[in-house]
Amino acid sequence: MGWEGPLSGNIVRVAGRLRNSIYGAVAAMSVTLVVCATHMATAAVQSSPVLVEEPLAAAHRAIDVSDWRAAERQLLRLLASQPEATEPHFLLGYVLFRQQRATESLAAYTAAARLRDPTAEELIVVASDYILLKDYADAERWLLQTTRQAPENGAAWYLLGRTQYNLDHAADAATSFKQCLQLRPDDVRAEYNLGLALEKLDRPAEAEAAYRAAIAWQRAASTRDPQPYLDLGMLLLAQRHADAALPMLHEATSIDPKNALAQQEYGLAYEALGRNAEAVAPLLRAAALAPEAERPHFFLGRVYRRLGRNSEAAAQFAEAQRAAGTHSEKETPNNMHSIEPPD
Repeated sequence: MGWEGPLSGNIVRVAGRLRNSIYGAVAAMSVTLVVCATHMATAAVQSSPVLVEEPLAAAHRAIDVSDWRAAERQLLRLLASQPEATEPHFLLGYVLFRQQRATESLAAYTAAARLRDPTAEELIVVASDYILLKDYADAERWLLQTTRQAPENGAAWYLLGRTQYNLDHAADAATSFKQCLQLRPDDVRAEYNLGLALEKLDRPAEAEAAYRAAIAWQRAASTRDPQPYLDLGMLLLAQRHADAALPMLHEATSIDPKNALAQQEYGLAYEALGRNAEAVAPLLRAAALAPEAERPHFFLGRVYRRLGRNSEAAAQFAEAQRAAGTHSEKETPNNMHSIEPPD
């Protein structure tokens, strides 16, 4: 299959851009977007099974309780005595990925691929390593291979859509999210990400429908995803429907009060309605959550100026100027879009 050659040549190459909202804000992607649950069950190893069995069983016990360091130690111990043991190489790649050690994980998968071809589930973890490295072009390449190899894998289609969206391939992303939804109807994340792709394609009515569907699908859920509330609120605010945006953004901040972008947009909705005094608190929270981002400070300064609080306005404008001059990532972070590692 020749899998290991291209991979080993790309382990440390980092490329691509990530946007954390449909409005084109460039942001660091949180290391936590959905990936397929990966079943790393180990097959019987051909050579010296007695030597392999105990550390392998110990590694699985550590994985069961998410003790990744202990699992790594057991796998390295096993591979020191049995370097040609195939499944421990693949399992080591997975364990390293769970520790967000993407380059080392890719090296482990490269070694493993010399012994057998990776499964579709293993390729998803490889692609996720590339996403952690922000190398979205290589992530897309492996995810396309995964969907060809296992077209019934809905999680692979979801992750492919997210990767294509980050590459600004909105039409391809929409197609991938739709394919995911065919396989996993009522998938909330696939639905609101479809909305993001449709919004980027300048189809706001369809995007709004997707956001509202994602909200409706989780009304009875014990744990709700705040992202579709934020996405819908930002869309309505951009369309100058601040009165309709306000309850959506309130809900987003209620579910996730530590999201700086949600707090910022909540404050901007109040400002757009002329309720400047009420805009202060969420904008203060946004500035505190993202002190190196320029926009929360600027917006807070603007609101203070409208309230006649000129000294406080000047201080916030100075903070905005400092952030603009000293920090390359000026956008307000959105921690809601995330990659969730495989189970």
